[in-house]
Amino acid sequence: MTSIPTDLQHVVGRLSAPGLIRLISEIDDHGPIPRRGFTRSFPDLARHQIRHTVQEARDLDLIHSMSEHHLTEAGEALAELYDAAARWGRQHHYPAQEGHFAHRVSSTLALLARPEISTSATPATRPEAAAGASTVPGLETVRSTLLQWMKDYYRAPLRTAYETAA
Repeated sequence: MTSIPTDLQHVVGRLSAPGLIRLISEIDDHGPIPRRGFTRSFPDLARHQIRHTVQEARDLDLIHSMSEHHLTEAGEALAELYDAAARWGRQHHYPAQEGHFAHRVSSTLALLARPEISTSATPATRPEAAAGASTVPGLETVRSTLLQWMKDYYRAPLRTAYETAA
């Protein structure tokens, strides 16, 4: 079993937010979004959800803006990770036979954060089968992409004095 960084679950939690997945994928697929173009791009999201998602993307250094919001190098690499996770999910019908992009990505990333799951190639064919055997074939590529992204781009948030004292 490959070693899992202790903050993997935290990072996966941040990267698995449906709004963040949609934002990064939208910019990756369709190009920059004008500063006031988020409500047109995401008409189903409330303004506070959009603001939160954009702030999270900025905090993670995934987007930068001038007159439009563009992906940074970290954002482009994350878009590739999202594509790899969705591709794996589609190939393995995970988490279900049918599913939309953001749900496949978040489910696949959540699977990577489970410490009992090994990504080594074995005869198991479905993640559910791995619950006992703890192995999932093909997932090692997605995990290595995630770990490389973390190594290259993820910076743990600084702790406040209150959090440090607690």
